[in-house]
Amino acid sequence: MELHLQPGDPAAAARQSALAKVFQNRLAYVGAIGCLIIALVAIFGPMLVPHSPFSQSMLNRFASPSVVHWFGTDGFGRDLFSRVIYATRVSVVISLASVLLGMVLGTVLGVIAGYRRGWVDWVAMEFVNLFLAFPTIVLGILILVAIGAGIANMVIALSLAFMPRFIRLARAETMAISEKAFVEAARACGASDWRIMFKYILPNVAGTAIITAALWTATAIRAEAALSFLGLGVQPPHPSWGNLISDGLQYILGNPGLIMYPSIAIIFAVLSFNMLGDALRDYFDPRLYDR
Repeated sequence: MELHLQPGDPAAAARQSALAKVFQNRLAYVGAIGCLIIALVAIFGPMLVPHSPFSQSMLNRFASPSVVHWFGTDGFGRDLFSRVIYATRVSVVISLASVLLGMVLGTVLGVIAGYRRGWVDWVAMEFVNLFLAFPTIVLGILILVAIGAGIANMVIALSLAFMPRFIRLARAETMAISEKAFVEAARACGASDWRIMFKYILPNVAGTAIITAALWTATAIRAEAALSFLGLGVQPPHPSWGNLISDGLQYILGNPGLIMYPSIAIIFAVLSFNMLGDALRDYFDPRLYDR
């Protein structure tokens, strides 16, 4: 891959150098390809599955893997391959939606708190400290118990669990960036606080927020699986990786494939997003170039 550097633009040159470093990392390719596969399965998989994930056939209960049923069938005779593929869309959409919602709200609130400071910052940090006192899954359980199970409620619960982390991250970045010369120059030119926050500070915080979102998507996948496993997330008969494992747990000795295939899907998704997040960190790391 040929990179063209613009003379006299050290920031652009450093960015291209970081991009070249990303392309030299083979794990970046593996993570990107893995995420692409997951995205394609989530988008097109449910339309291409050989059987309906909801169709029951009690005569075919616990069928072994075959040409007809690639992963076998579950206790209701449903095709396990179709259910794992269908569950990919559910699990990935919930995880991505919760992280994106938490990132947008948390980053905006963190920028406001870090720039305005005073009582706004105090209120935001008290909220953050309260929510960070609980692990992500525990906080998700508490919220879902309060508002009820379901896909939409799970997105709300997980986004609220991730939002304080983005607030703290954006606040720290904003407090450092607000002392930079270009922010002082904007103030001297009479720019309003809102213009400074959203035009000059927020774009500089966005890179770090994107990296964190990519890394925490893997955490969101694990959290969604755990909550669905406990019966607080996606409700049957709709499949998700978590409730597929829960349904197959009682048959683990006689039919381990019921939990093995969704577990492999979770592991593959988590590793892919983690590797992609590491690659993005190599590109966006602020220590690689002067913002």
